[in-house]
Amino acid sequence: MKEGTCGITSSPKGQKRSKRSKAEIERDLVAAITDIVVQRGFTQLAINNVSEQAHVTKRVIYENYGTFENLLRVYFVKHDFWTDLVLSKIAGECSDAKDFFVAVLKEFYRTFDENPIFQCIVRWEIAAPNDFVRKGAKNRESSCREMLEKNKDFFQPLGVDIEALYAVLISGIYYLVLRKDVSTFCNIDFSTKAGKERMSCLIDKLAEFLFAGLEVAEGKKRSAVRLLSRGIPPREVAEILEMDEGFMNALAQEH
Repeated sequence: MKEGTCGITSSPKGQKRSKRSKAEIERDLVAAITDIVVQRGFTQLAINNVSEQAHVTKRVIYENYGTFENLLRVYFVKHDFWTDLVLSKIAGECSDAKDFFVAVLKEFYRTFDENPIFQCIVRWEIAAPNDFVRKGAKNRESSCREMLEKNKDFFQPLGVDIEALYAVLISGIYYLVLRKDVSTFCNIDFSTKAGKERMSCLIDKLAEFLFAGLEVAEGKKRSAVRLLSRGIPPREVAEILEMDEGFMNALAQEH
């Protein structure tokens, strides 16, 4: 027996390979897809290449998955870390909104930086989008919708569009990671430990600025409730406290 790419064993020519279980076949297919994506790029991700690399016939692939696209869907669900990252690990570990904000950005940066497979998925989405990768991107968006809605309500008193803020920060992380081996960016080498530490420190500082503002906003909210309870119109209260009028109208309805 000789050792193939990604640790997959292949039999000498003419010798029958021992029968594999369905789980072992999927393991070999996943390993083959990983090797092709990382070593050759997503443009080479075709059923013939995967079949040859994994030593699994196309007939078996179709029998087990129906279509090649279904096999890829199984693979990308396993390697698209974002859903698991946000909905399980971070959501379960963080005690408040500030911790959650910091953890999402730091853990996303660390995990994306260390995950060449997901980096390839993002490159694929940008360079050659098709129906399959669009579905994957939409599923990722759907998995984050509840988290964004909760954060949006939390940041409304501050007048911060948290969806736009996350969009800018996360897309920035995408870009900095994907081009880290090209050159420095704004005099920072994000391929080094020092560069990564500077990003981590920035996330901490940004959270301090945002949540300090939220503490002030909470104080204003308490003052607004008192003024509204005295019959002062929401528009006047918003002007006095320099707060968002839409938020003030909603606050008046609550109280």
